[in-house]
Amino acid sequence: MLDIAARPSISDTSGTVRHLQVSDFIGDEREIIIVHQGDEYHLCLTSNNKLILTK
Repeated sequence: MLDIAARPSISDTSGTVRHLQVSDFIGDEREIIIVHQGDEYHLCLTSNNKLILTK
């Protein structure tokens, strides 16, 4: 289950921004692929628990 909290945002017309826990969508994996406008981006969790997003 996603942990989503609301917070005001200038860019969001509804006034809220979703907050997601990395563990909810990465699970036991160290990398996921996010597709945005046909391009693939790799979100990697490093051994130091840092996130790296690459195209």
